[in-house]
Amino acid sequence: MVRFSGWARAAVALGALSSAALAKEPAQASRDEGVFKIFVGGREVGREKFTLAMTADGGSSSSVLDFKDLTGSVGKLHFESRLEMEPNYHPRTYRLQTEVGGQRGEVSVSFSPGQVMFEYAGRGRPVKRGLLVGAEATMLDTNMFHHFIFLVRRFDAASGNKAQRFEVVVAQEYEAGFLEVRELGRETLALGRRTLQARHLRVDSGAKQIDLWVDRHGVVRKIAVAAQQIEVVREP
Repeated sequence: MVRFSGWARAAVALGALSSAALAKEPAQASRDEGVFKIFVGGREVGREKFTLAMTADGGSSSSVLDFKDLTGSVGKLHFESRLEMEPNYHPRTYRLQTEVGGQRGEVSVSFSPGQVMFEYAGRGRPVKRGLLVGAEATMLDTNMFHHFIFLVRRFDAASGNKAQRFEVVVAQEYEAGFLEVRELGRETLALGRRTLQARHLRVDSGAKQIDLWVDRHGVVRKIAVAAQQIEVVREP
């Protein structure tokens, strides 16, 4: 399982296709753009603006994430990500640029059969590290909330409440591991003044549980990490 220790750090720093079909077939041409608003303890502290484009040959996603440090120790945090993927959301390359308290850093990740290589450049000497991974690994980097869309699109909605296992790569943690995802049922989700019917999925990393709510079009509408009082809501 994945530790997802970065979620804990984030909490301190912060203070439209059928998923069943996509789980079995390569992605068809589609484009999705949106904004996730990030809340901690009911207070809005940041936003992630993302773009996801898929074709039969592959795809890419990019995002810009800004949020406040509620502890006051580093001020504002700014992340920019770019991911290139195979048609089934398996990563090819990933780049993350960060700015935390005025200090800039960059993580570059490259994938080849059976392994992933990380390279970090920032303060001090560059760091390189490699890991062995399976052929079905998916990118799910810490704080990049739009990456949960990949899990939802690979999840087989026809499996009922049976847990499904996914290998993920967490670039900011320099690690890979496994998650279990299961459906808890259908619920009425309240988003401000409106409500909608949604499927409730639970992601279990072994160390943390992350809840997702997905509408009837397969769009991730809400992400929650109850242990850290984190809620991430997609703008209408």
